Amino acid sequence: MDTQTESAQILLQRLQMEIPVTPNPFEELGHQLKMKRAQVLEYLNQWKKEGIIRWMGAIFSTQSFGYKSTLAAFSLPPEKIEQAARIINQHKGVTHNYQRNYIYNLWFTIAVPPNENVDDHIQKLARHTKALKWISLPVIKTYKIRLVLPIAGKKETITYQDIPSTSKIYTPSDEEKSLVRILQKDWPIVRDPYAELAGQWGKEENELLEKIKIWQTAGIIRRIGAILRHRDVGFTTNWMVAWNIEKENEDLIGKKAAQNPFVSHCYLRKTNPDWPYGLFTMLHTRSIEEAQAMVEELCEAIKPLEYKILPTIKEFKKVRLQLFNLCN
Repeated sequence: MDTQTESAQILLQRLQMEIPVTPNPFEELGHQLKMKRAQVLEYLNQWKKEGIIRWMGAIFSTQSFGYKSTLAAFSLPPEKIEQAARIINQHKGVTHNYQRNYIYNLWFTIAVPPNENVDDHIQKLARHTKALKWISLPVIKTYKIRLVLPIAGKKETITYQDIPSTSKIYTPSDEEKSLVRILQKDWPIVRDPYAELAGQWGKEENELLEKIKIWQTAGIIRRIGAILRHRDVGFTTNWMVAWNIEKENEDLIGKKAAQNPFVSHCYLRKTNPDWPYGLFTMLHTRSIEEAQAMVEELCEAIKPLEYKILPTIKEFKKVRLQLFNLCN
């Protein structure tokens, strides 16, 4: 189905940003764009069939439930990378795993349930993969974590708010855990999704909507929306860029970097003597030339001391974390 018309581009962008929490979300989206609900559903079904929409559902804050996570990197002999990736991918807490061109050549994100030490899990993986050395780079502050590809360009403005940091841990009941398991799955594309999800939970739709709104207000649910296969909509270049920045201005610099619409993730992470690059940005662009231009634009904005561009060489794993389903 055509994704080039202005209305289709705006719909695809809004689906990434937020699906309304109302009894008729697709009717509401259609009303905003002067489309019938049937037309919105037709687009959705076709985009899902074509693989443009990879996943749609509720995106939770894992930290709200006490999960601990980090970005880890292993240094491995090139001939050992494939085997190491297979071992690492078996861990249910590993959601992303990529080969990158650096002495640390295998990078992965890993999360573990409350009361477990994430570095213990990394050390075990390092032993099994025979990594030469490894680093763990936990987040100090998150400035942006919102993969919304600017499909519609200047026709649709994307705005971002600072992500509040909280140390509060929410302990869900067994009934609430069952709802998390339902909401974190890939949602069905149906006329009344919330009614169907409420039925799976064994509750009425209004009870489900109320719980979702409470969790959104508390920051437990970060967003309800669609995640696209970025290559299928033209965003073929994916770069992780790490920046060595002035410590005294790191908060201001992080906020500046997060404003760039091609930056999907922006974090301040822990550094160590072997890795002085504390600010991480993920860039998604339509070409290498555009990515280089974005790096130059960011350089002008944040004035780094030094930076490293780490393009993805190979993707070994990319899944969503399944909360309350981890067992390693």
